Amino acid sequence: SSTDGLLPITRPKWDINARDEPENTRQPSQSFVLYRRCFQALSQVVTAQNKHLVLRVFPASNDDLGTVLDAIEPLPPTVSVSIKLTPERFWPAFPNNPALLQVTMRDVWVDIDLAGEEVGWGVMPFLRIDELKGRLLWCQSANPRITGAICKTSWESVDNHWVPETLSECNLFACSQLLGHGAGKTQEQLLDLWLAERYGWCPDVTVARRFQQLLEQATEVLYQAIYVRDHVFHRHSQLPESYGQAVWSLYSQLARNHWLPGSAKDIHFTRDDPQISMENLTRIAQEKDEVAADALKLCAQALEFAENAAFPTALYRLWQNEWRGLALYCQLFTHAQKAFFTLHFAREVENSWSMREICHINVQALYQGASEMEMLCQQMNEASPGFYIMFDAGRVRSLADSLSSELSALRH
Repeated sequence: SSTDGLLPITRPKWDINARDEPENTRQPSQSFVLYRRCFQALSQVVTAQNKHLVLRVFPASNDDLGTVLDAIEPLPPTVSVSIKLTPERFWPAFPNNPALLQVTMRDVWVDIDLAGEEVGWGVMPFLRIDELKGRLLWCQSANPRITGAICKTSWESVDNHWVPETLSECNLFACSQLLGHGAGKTQEQLLDLWLAERYGWCPDVTVARRFQQLLEQATEVLYQAIYVRDHVFHRHSQLPESYGQAVWSLYSQLARNHWLPGSAKDIHFTRDDPQISMENLTRIAQEKDEVAADALKLCAQALEFAENAAFPTALYRLWQNEWRGLALYCQLFTHAQKAFFTLHFAREVENSWSMREICHINVQALYQGASEMEMLCQQMNEASPGFYIMFDAGRVRSLADSLSSELSALRH
């Protein structure tokens, strides 16, 4: 059920227009009273049932987080709190969540998204073991009240799909080991253990290390494709559906600059500094072309590797399904980002024929890519339900239509 109307909250700063009347903007003090009443009621009911209450602090924005934590403070110490591992979503290059350090009088459970909402849903390989190990070590050393973890294995927006039975299951397996008796194990050891326990497969060292290397390279390629210099271009791992949604991701709610002030300079475009703006655009375009080429090469290597590595049948089928879509997906993001940023440059810096033409070429490539997506989906017989949702040609066409509309406006 939706609780959006049950517990009104303070509007995040990015959503407040300068013209808004003060009375239309809920203040933290008002939210505090609502939070406190709600939390106290929950605590009383759960205590009466002799159950353990864990309040999951999972806001879409961190603007009101202090108010939430203040409202939790008066609750009995038996009430635990669950806080996200990173400030907003589980983006690889974002910092650890400072809110995890602010609760010292009750047990804290760290909330970890292993469903891959922001890194491909497990539809394509994404290895996070080393990253998880580093973040969990930080939790252990930074706050002794962090005593547990919640590992999210599915995403409510995608039905009948979860991370078990994907290659990204290795992250969940490794996380359980790192939280238990395997804290000292390396990524290499954890991958080997997962393959042995899950598939009964113990390849020789050369094959095992090549398996790991390909997963590591896939992780880097997919990350470089859907993010832009560590900034969030995608929308839950998919292409944004419009020009405006991409602007919203990069420069509004999902702006990395909220958490790392000054980090937005490499995607900044302004008429006041056309030279720096052009350098930023050129760098992004070059990086995207390199990623697309790397993805094609890597996918060919991975599929060839599987033919000679004596995979167990189930693992072979999984490997084939996840790698077949990676190159096309990276290609689509390359065209989408080149179209978006040349259009954005034309709007914000200089509306030149060359910028509009580059944008147009990449928009046409998006339409072509949408058709290739449909063909791939028709060829896939045993892919997960999440695959068909992620490879949604209609979404690609929606973005292309939006970019075309914005481009037409610049021509007149």
